[in-house]
Amino acid sequence: MRPTETAGVPFPWHARIRDAGTGRILGAGMLVGTRHVLTCAHVAGDGQAPPETEVVVEFTTRPGATTTGRVEPDHWIPEGKAGEGDLALLRLAEDQPEGCGASLRRQATPLGTQVHALGFPHDHPDGLWASMRLAGSCGPRGEWVQLNDWRPGEPRQGFSGAAVLNELNELNDHVMGVVVGGRRGGPANLAYMIPVETVARYLPRTRRWVHGPGAVDPETAVDYDPLVPDVALAQRMTDWLRAPSAVRVITGGGPGQSRTLRSVIVSSDREHRPPDGVLVSAPPGTVSPAASLDLAVDASGKTVEAISLRILDRLGIPGPPGAAAGRVRDGVPSMTIVVYGIDEADDPVSLVETLLRPLAEQRSRLLLVFGRDASPALDQARSLESEAARAERAHVLRLLGELADLVAKLGAAERRAVEHWREVAPRVAGVPDPPDLVAAFRLRLLRHPDSAPEEHWTARELQELLRREGRAAARIEEYGRSLREALGRRDELRGRLETGKALAAGAGLAEDIELGRLYDEAHELLWDRRPCDVDRAGTLVRNYETAVRRLRATGRAGGGG
Repeated sequence: MRPTETAGVPFPWHARIRDAGTGRILGAGMLVGTRHVLTCAHVAGDGQAPPETEVVVEFTTRPGATTTGRVEPDHWIPEGKAGEGDLALLRLAEDQPEGCGASLRRQATPLGTQVHALGFPHDHPDGLWASMRLAGSCGPRGEWVQLNDWRPGEPRQGFSGAAVLNELNELNDHVMGVVVGGRRGGPANLAYMIPVETVARYLPRTRRWVHGPGAVDPETAVDYDPLVPDVALAQRMTDWLRAPSAVRVITGGGPGQSRTLRSVIVSSDREHRPPDGVLVSAPPGTVSPAASLDLAVDASGKTVEAISLRILDRLGIPGPPGAAAGRVRDGVPSMTIVVYGIDEADDPVSLVETLLRPLAEQRSRLLLVFGRDASPALDQARSLESEAARAERAHVLRLLGELADLVAKLGAAERRAVEHWREVAPRVAGVPDPPDLVAAFRLRLLRHPDSAPEEHWTARELQELLRREGRAAARIEEYGRSLREALGRRDELRGRLETGKALAAGAGLAEDIELGRLYDEAHELLWDRRPCDVDRAGTLVRNYETAVRRLRATGRAGGGG
């Protein structure tokens, strides 16, 4: 999908950031408001203290729109020991026109969502679009979202600080996050995104430019109490959020249910999660993992249509007036959702049957909380829980079967790679050992002989293993290609050497002592029984070819040397 336009200019907020002294491209950023640029801290400077020097900021879609900027006081969040933070807000020397700032948007980050970003790597200083897929929360404190299948190539310097845009939904000109780059030692096609809600948590001043509903209702977000009244309920909720099953029903929380619910929900929210110093005072097992839910909805007094509209808003899908419920039933990306206050909804039975059931069928994960043990729609919710559990088991079994087949194929590919290596290694020096990948998958798939195969797995875990298997298969394929290229390089050099010899003979240079010596050196290396140093052989062949060209050009023939 081609980028859309904003205010008549395509993305007038895209910023390229340069070193003011050397002109070197440092990374990317985005204009917010009229006088600030959001970027990564490591783009603007190194170290834990805010840099005092200016940087040059160029708005690449508005020719001539260039200014300088400095880090805004108190808006420098350097990268922490675990990689957390790494955000900065720059204050520009000159105001930019109204309407040119980026629209930052809170929204859910469903698995598989196609996104793209514009960066400025050294070989594309005018900008390069890259596409990738969202692959779930990760990183320090769950602050990041993993970006899989980075195309083209791999993440390179120049993308840090770039805006991440949704390629497919109707709000694809809204920024959903900031590229933070790749992790050292990780796969080459991975990068990471800091979502807008994490940005708002670290840089509260940016909230004036943030739109869209958060995962948690505003009235809930301010009501965190580490000393939850109902510890058992909090532990049940956090257990589910750590490894959510398809549908879970919780009932009868007692008088402290509301405060407990709100505290657990807030502790899972990227934007409003309390500081670690507050969370440590909570009872064990009552703090949910960060970013473990996409949406929490209080159904009290709400209609099915109102709750459906809340779901669409969270996904960044504009709801058709009066038809939001139908739009959700037509199909939406799967999410992890907590719905509480179901007993107090406008029509609890209709809520379960016409909205929550379709969401479960679309593989959304639902935690359904009832305030009483005898509530309207509780029987329907229990039925939905049982049906979803059966469907989940069947889905897990299908994924296990698919994974077992793929691991068997991976093992065969790995054996072929080893056999190929045994053929190439004695011929070409420096060939790396074959990858040893399949054993780890086989160990992961081992289970106790008395347990059912689906008991210890969730669909999400298996889908991640399937993605890893795909990356392992690609790595083995790439390894085989590298072996073929290494052997092909040696054979190419052999051919070039013999071609050069024929040219020399045709020019009457067959007895030339200098050429004979150069030929013998290259021939010995290329045909010796020892593994061939291809780089060294390439140098010798080039030397021989250069000498042949020189002697042919000078017309010298015979036994000179």
